[in-house]
Amino acid sequence: VAPITFDVLWFLVGAEIQRQRLGLPDIRLVIVPGPDGGLRRERDDYEMVIDADARRLRIRDLLVPAASLLPTISAVTITESRGEAAGLCIGAGTSVFPSGYEPAIPVYSGAPFCLAAVKYFGQSVASLRASASHLSEIDRWLVMQGGRGRIVVITLRAYGYMPARNSNLAAWIGIANQLRDEGYWPVFVPDTDQIRDGRLPEELAGFPIAANAALDVRLRMALYERAWLNLGVNGGPMGLCWLNERTRYITFKIITRDVPQTTPEYVASHGFVLGRSLPFATSFQKWVWANDDLAVIESEFSHMA
Repeated sequence: VAPITFDVLWFLVGAEIQRQRLGLPDIRLVIVPGPDGGLRRERDDYEMVIDADARRLRIRDLLVPAASLLPTISAVTITESRGEAAGLCIGAGTSVFPSGYEPAIPVYSGAPFCLAAVKYFGQSVASLRASASHLSEIDRWLVMQGGRGRIVVITLRAYGYMPARNSNLAAWIGIANQLRDEGYWPVFVPDTDQIRDGRLPEELAGFPIAANAALDVRLRMALYERAWLNLGVNGGPMGLCWLNERTRYITFKIITRDVPQTTPEYVASHGFVLGRSLPFATSFQKWVWANDDLAVIESEFSHMA
């Protein structure tokens, strides 16, 4: 019932909210196979861009490593069948999240559950963290790249699905050049598919490219924690910043009206308040609802700095 995307991050922090409510010591994450070859059936246009094999790889490359970002997860189980998952549910009794979950009638808890926990109970949401080992690995990489001073990480979206949401590359190259001239150290994290396909834009030549972070969600989180500031458009990877109180970020282009998942109506239906940042954001975490045009990026960066 859930897409194999960075949406899993909202599920993880929701599980942490429930763990705290029930006073439990830790969390066991269970990944249950879907009915269509172990997956769920997606829209035809989505299937054409991200086929079944690619989505199966995401279980290993995204879902499982993402679990390590929540310190209270002690185990991850990938069940062979829905029957196996049903047995685990029975054994867990009332300590199952989402509440009322059954493999026969599955439900999914995402951002609305977390936002309601903030609104009505004042619970903490941004509980994801980079591990010490991955922070050390990023520190070594930054030293090897000659990293110095204020590191500004720019995350690009260049995805084949719903390309209207993609980054305005010219604007991001423009701000990166300005920042470098002003003594900052811009680092690009390209779209994961750009790294895997070996099709990096030639405009990125001369800038540090964090290919390791684009391929490993754990290293991506560590880089985001180490950054003086993170910049990017509304997309899955930026959720790592949103759900980690130790990061600083500005996310642009929250709304793309021509895309069903980012219309004002859809965004509002999930509990987000139009025109505002996340209700649990710090003073150095901001959603900007304007597009990622160069003048907008310049203004918002200056204000945040």
